[in-house]
Amino acid sequence: MKTFDHVTVFYFGVHESGSDVPVVSPFKATRETIVNTLKCEVLEGTSEEVPRDALDGKGRFRRVATGWGELPEQ
Repeated sequence: MKTFDHVTVFYFGVHESGSDVPVVSPFKATRETIVNTLKCEVLEGTSEEVPRDALDGKGRFRRVATGWGELPEQ
């Protein structure tokens, strides 16, 4: 059985020009990435624990759509 180093990721609010209401991000990221790199607001209550190796090179997490199927073994 493999063990993974996990991180917490969140959705965040993205401010678009011409709008006073932030849009929810299309992906999740770590709090550090959201605050320090993206300069956005973390949406508390959207946290999820994921394996660190599920993040891309920019610290973003996108859920893999599997429908009702199983995720492949890593």
